[in-house]
Amino acid sequence: MVLAIGLAFGIGVIYEWGPLNGFFNFTKWEWPWQDLSPIQMGLALLAPFLLIAGVVWSADRSTSRVPMWFWLAALVVANFCLQLFSVLADPRGPERILQIVSSPNATSYFTDALSIQHLSQWLAHFDRATLNGHAGTHPAGPIVFYYVFARLLGPDVGALLGGCAVGLLASLGTVVMYHFAGLWTDDRRTRLLASAFYALLPGLTVFFPELDQVYPIFSMLLILTFVKALRATGAWYRHALALGVILFLASFFAYNLLTIGAFFFYYALWWMWREGSGAKAFTLLRTAAVSLLLAAALYLLLWAATGYNPPAALHHAFALQRGNAKWLARPYRVFVLTDLYDFALAAGIIAIPILGFRLTKLRHDFTADPNGTALVLIGLATILTVDLSGLLRGETARVWLFLQPLLVVPVAMELARARWRWCISILTMQWWILVLIKSKMSFIEP
Repeated sequence: MVLAIGLAFGIGVIYEWGPLNGFFNFTKWEWPWQDLSPIQMGLALLAPFLLIAGVVWSADRSTSRVPMWFWLAALVVANFCLQLFSVLADPRGPERILQIVSSPNATSYFTDALSIQHLSQWLAHFDRATLNGHAGTHPAGPIVFYYVFARLLGPDVGALLGGCAVGLLASLGTVVMYHFAGLWTDDRRTRLLASAFYALLPGLTVFFPELDQVYPIFSMLLILTFVKALRATGAWYRHALALGVILFLASFFAYNLLTIGAFFFYYALWWMWREGSGAKAFTLLRTAAVSLLLAAALYLLLWAATGYNPPAALHHAFALQRGNAKWLARPYRVFVLTDLYDFALAAGIIAIPILGFRLTKLRHDFTADPNGTALVLIGLATILTVDLSGLLRGETARVWLFLQPLLVVPVAMELARARWRWCISILTMQWWILVLIKSKMSFIEP
């Protein structure tokens, strides 16, 4: 059934059937069709996929003595090559990376970075700055990131290597995914399969080079450190301190990452109910207090050193976002459904039926593994909460990339039940869908 759904979707993409690229008739939003050669794109992305398939094959052999870091490094290389080779297979060439990063419309961060004369003075006036495109609704982190490349390497080389750095950083998410999946299961094969499926997410390739590719790493680390701080029997403060640092960095790069707080809320309820609310409430409070105080302290240091005003910057971004929402006119009753499709598109579509099979076994799974099953439900509840809240409306294939890990893990857990041949067949279908989406839909234009 999964392969049939993938095949039908792929044929529809080849023949450019609407509304597979977006519900334009209802939402006035779509990813425009383009006409790159699927065959040429497939040949370009074949070698990275074979590397991923080789990793999955090795994971199915329990007698393998190859250290885990080797297979994870292979997945990092494979994912980065998927991104890079997809651009090289484009007739417009690798210069397209430079054009996208330098564009005031596509990303705009590098454009604003070039206008900075004195970084500390710019940060002090950030909440009053006139910024281009996406930069106006984000904190200062993305612009500071590209400022470093622009100052060290100049406009052209800085834009090119800065974009490549974004793709390489995003590829490290395959390593983080392996550890993140460890919250659900201790099984080595399942965790490596989660990293492999994550490497094949179309959203990580089609949005290269966009910083949204990196944001799933922040969301995974936020959840990982929070859960470990609550579960820890000793040295809990290490995880709490790490959570504070990651919270500071995440909120310095993207405000949408703050919606991960929904996961914190749901997991805290489950954890206190499971462990006993009276005995564990203090653990929850001390974890939250330490992490929030550390994040606040880091912002105070930044304010003392540069004059950067986080509350004013947040208020300014929200005001611009409300103005953009009125201009975009994305009605709630329509986008509450179509945004979920856009999210599924970035996941490769077949992740949804695989997840459906996983959900049919919830009762049995809860008896055998209540914690893993609860995490599946909490992750899905977080995605639905973000959707129903309407806070991050429209263009969710990109904006909701940070939520993809919450979908990938239960999908990998279901794939782990299958034999190696079926697993490889489904991963091959995922790769084929990635090839078609990249070659037939345009997600970034300079």
